[in-house]
Amino acid sequence: MTCLEAQSNIMGFIDKKLPDDKVTDFVRHVKYCPNCMEELEIHYTLIVGMRELDSNKELSLNFKKDLDEELNRWDNKVKNVKRFKMSTFSIVFVAAVIFFFFMYGQILNKVYHIEQRLIKEKQGKYYFYEQFEDYMPVSQRDIVIDSIELNKPVEKTYYEKIHSYNLTHNIHNNDEE
Repeated sequence: MTCLEAQSNIMGFIDKKLPDDKVTDFVRHVKYCPNCMEELEIHYTLIVGMRELDSNKELSLNFKKDLDEELNRWDNKVKNVKRFKMSTFSIVFVAAVIFFFFMYGQILNKVYHIEQRLIKEKQGKYYFYEQFEDYMPVSQRDIVIDSIELNKPVEKTYYEKIHSYNLTHNIHNNDEE
């Protein structure tokens, strides 16, 4: 805000008719511009003093102090609004980061399980049975053992071997007797 704009807004500030965004710029300018501050003090003292006299109120003893309190009140209001905006932004940002990491972890977990399922499908059902026999659940271990037993050649007893030999060589117990 320029000095000319600030000086044209002095009456609006004193009458409390300036919009909040203009008051913020006005207060900031007046605090750092000694010429505009002096102009504001003069107008504030005259106008507020005349209004107090017209309404038969007790005249203030220190108009400068009243003006400084009003400027500080607006300055604190602006700082509180900025703090609120920064706090809100910080909370939203932190929530977004936490949400992102949570979702990232969930996605990684799903990808991991998909990859493991694909690897398992490629390897077949009993690929690691010999290495992980002790860690397999009982029901799976039984299925594996049963499949191994079914595929294993059946060993014959001594008498069964003799019987099969006799059958193949046409030797019958009855013929020899």
